[in-house]
Amino acid sequence: MKRQLVSMMAVAGMLALAGCYSSEIRKEEEAVNPGWKSARQPLPVAERKRVAVLDFEDQTDYGHGRIGRSAASVLTTYLDRSGQFALFERARMNQIMDEQQLAAGVTKDANAAAEFGKKAGVQMVVIGNVSSFGYRTRRMQSCIFGAKVIQEAEAVVDVRLVDVATGRIIASESGRGVVEVAAGQVLGFGASAGYDETMAANSLRAAISKFVDKLIDQSLDQR
Repeated sequence: MKRQLVSMMAVAGMLALAGCYSSEIRKEEEAVNPGWKSARQPLPVAERKRVAVLDFEDQTDYGHGRIGRSAASVLTTYLDRSGQFALFERARMNQIMDEQQLAAGVTKDANAAAEFGKKAGVQMVVIGNVSSFGYRTRRMQSCIFGAKVIQEAEAVVDVRLVDVATGRIIASESGRGVVEVAAGQVLGFGASAGYDETMAANSLRAAISKFVDKLIDQSLDQR
């Protein structure tokens, strides 16, 4: 009975300590904005500029190129949601690049991007790169028996807007996004911080949402 009482007291103590910890998600101010919506009134379809967003160059060690494709996909969604552009279909984009053997250098060279844009029949091409991406986990000791495990994903995205007619870069923007997830543990028990690919996507959204309005404004100034 005494042993049982001690066990019950130990469990109660752990539960009391657990009350000190809770799972939480902290997002840097103006960070994740998956519901971004433009304040502009949508343009009539006939008046929208034709734009292609090429896969971004991935300069990181993560994802074997997936980070760059994800960044381009996020920006494509935001531009389409703005109601200001006619976005070129990505499947058709890849087909043209294969047919014309334009894959090499087209995602990072303005002249090559302009050449692609002429063949695709668009007015502007967006190229860019994920220049930095980091994913780290750290453990912070709290109270006596508990700890907080913190995961953080950070991305830096750079974009350039190319005018197809001239081959000039008419706009360039950069954004940094950070997403942090914290989980409490008591005596080694509780939420654990395993890799979550959605954190990478959210950090890209955080970075891109910070400059998408400026990019749209600069592109519309070219009318």
